Amino acid sequence: MQMQYHSRAEIAWAAACGGCKRTVGLEKKMPSVLVVDDNEVARKLIAMPLTEVGFTVETAAGGFEALEKFKAGHHQIVITDILMADGEGIDLIRSLLADTPDLPIVAVSADPRTNPTSSLAMAAKMGARKTLSKPFSALDLLAVVGTLLAGEDEPEAQPA
Repeated sequence: MQMQYHSRAEIAWAAACGGCKRTVGLEKKMPSVLVVDDNEVARKLIAMPLTEVGFTVETAAGGFEALEKFKAGHHQIVITDILMADGEGIDLIRSLLADTPDLPIVAVSADPRTNPTSSLAMAAKMGARKTLSKPFSALDLLAVVGTLLAGEDEPEAQPA
């Protein structure tokens, strides 16, 4: 049974608690998430906790496929890797936000740099609302997604 919630706050609560199985309402379907990563294992690791708490998850192996799926679907949030073989995640972010400026995007990367030229810093400058450095925990991912969907997100702080 897919869990459904009354409000974005309840979605955030469910996501932040790591998938608490509590029925709090039956009015709305859980949001759809598009996960983009050129690494199949990474896609599955990102999609799994989201699916477990009831999100509808669609995956794409790269930027071009992601754009096609986004245009064909009804995704409320996008989680994208930044460094991919068939196109940078930065280009994907730019394209998505050109058509849907309020789209919540989470950028993820294994780039170890924490300076203003890092891939995550660049993603934040291009409009990603949140960033996560790989590896990250399922709880961190769910908390970020819940915060974004609840509308409680603050812009990412830029490294000095």
